[in-house]
This record gives sequence, C-alpha cells and structure tokens, in this order.
Amino acid sequence: MGTDLATRAELVKLARALGTTPDGVAFAAVLPHEDIRRVRERVVATLYDEHRGAFQRVAAITRVLPTAVNVRIALRAFPPLLAARVAGEMTPDRAAELADRMPVEYLAEACVHLDPRRAGPLVQRIRPDRVLGVVMELISRREFITLGRMLDAASEGVIHDVATTVSTEALLRIGFYAESGAQLTRAVALLPPARLRGVVRDALSGAPGLASAGLALLGRLTDDELRGRLAGFAAESGTEALTALLHTALDDDAVPALLSGVAVMDEDGQRRVLRLPALSAPEVLDRLLRAVEKHDLWQTMADLTNHMSGELRLRVTAACERRR
Repeated sequence: MGTDLATRAELVKLARALGTTPDGVAFAAVLPHEDIRRVRERVVATLYDEHRGAFQRVAAITRVLPTAVNVRIALRAFPPLLAARVAGEMTPDRAAELADRMPVEYLAEACVHLDPRRAGPLVQRIRPDRVLGVVMELISRREFITLGRMLDAASEGVIHDVATTVSTEALLRIGFYAESGAQLTRAVALLPPARLRGVVRDALSGAPGLASAGLALLGRLTDDELRGRLAGFAAESGTEALTALLHTALDDDAVPALLSGVAVMDEDGQRRVLRLPALSAPEVLDRLLRAVEKHDLWQTMADLTNHMSGELRLRVTAACERRR
C-alpha cells in the first residue's frame, strides 16, 4: 500500500469499522488521513446508533436487577458483542461494576465491540488490575487497533502499568493505531530511559513493520524534547541499521517523521545520520529530495546542511536554493 503511515493506519481502522479489508477501502487513500478519520467516525456513529433504542431498553432492565444476577444473565445469554452494546447504554459506574465481575477473556472480546464514543468513562472506572488483564489478553490476540483506541480512555496509572509491563513490540504496534498524539506522547514519556532504548532498538532491528511503527511514533510525538531523545538513541546505532531506517522512511513516505527526529537530536547524532554513505547514492538522494519537495521541507533540509559531508552539502544546498 503506497501511502504514508498515517493514511495507512486510518485505512486499516476504517476497514475494521466496515468489516472489510484494507484493500476494500483502498479507494479512500486519495484523501488526507484527517478526512479518512472523519469518514470513519461518521461510519462508527451510524453503525452504533442503529438499533440503539433496543439496547437502551435492555440497559434499563439491568437497573432493577442485582449485580450478580446481571452478570449471570450476561454470561449465559449475551455474547460479548451484545454485552458491549448494552454496556454502552448503561451508566459508566454500573457498567464498570458488572465488568469487574466478568472473566477477562469475555471482557477482552467485548472491548473489541465497545462503542468508542462511550469507552472512556467506562474504562476509567474498571479496576486497574482488571484493565491490565484485559490489555494482556488483547495483546495475545494481537488486537492492536482496539488497544490503540483504548489508550485514549486509560488513566495515567494504567498507562504506566501497561507501558512498563508489555513487550516493546506491543508498545510500538499499539502506538501505530493510537487515536491521540497527545495521549501517545504522555504514554511514551512515562517510560524509563532503558525502556525507551529498548523501544528504539526493537524498532530498528525487530520484527517486520516495527521500523515503520517507530517512524510513525516519532512523527506523532507532541514533545520535541522527547522526540529528540528517541531520535538520539536511534543515532547511536550502526550504519547498517540507520541505512535501513532511511530506506524505510523513503518507502513509507515517512521522510517528514524522519527529519523531525533528525532536526531535534544533538549535533553528534545529526552528523552520524547526515553523513551516511547511502545519502551520497544518486538514487537515494533523488528520492529524498522528491520527498522533501512533496512535503515542503526545504527549510528543514537547509538547516541541516552544515552537518553533511562536503559534496553532499553542496548538492543539497543547491537544491534548497533552487526551490526556496
């Protein structure tokens, strides 16, 4: 899928909302990712508001029954999908009271179907240990889209527990689908330095797709200091790993994210990245400059030329001067 990372994530989430595959919504790739998100939000609203009255009537019945009875009825008669729809029409306190008594596996499946517009108040009222158990179950199911949505609803304590407990691969994949850049930034900021290094290490050398997730994370952070730390850890890597990251950025149309990190790392890191031998290859430099032009990053490139080697500096400076 030849689209930028933000668009790719939105297409996957739109496909999930419509019950199809990313190829089934590939036509929407011509839209900016913000517009795809708005389409998805309208789709979700339409789907969840249909038959809402019926679920409200069921939710009303639960108010007159003891909690233990409601739990038994739900587990015996309601599949998780229906339970999630009913929970969305209950008061958050009442829904959380029931959720705290249900099996983790049942809750995890229900979370997949929970109305995202109503998830926040409910998730924030469920016991933190239960939330963590559900998160671990969802990770085992590789439900990273659901977890990315839940990140917005999680309290700081839950975010800390998750961020310091789950694998770095899971963190990267959850971050790729996170709804809010600000909330994603808060989650990353809670990680201790050793954990941050682990995230960067796995992004550079881990399973397929993690480098893309790492670039997406770097580009979505709202804190330049935090972005600079992550980028600085990446710059400590060897030439081979940095070259592979450069090619990933070019292939994924993630040059803006890459340059946003290079621009805020320290000067030693900038020199290591900007003097990679691969940058002097004509085909690589041409692709980089085309991406710079596409995203209008000429000023950023011009600010970085002082850290490039002699011939490369001259070529990039000349390109910047022609287009500014």
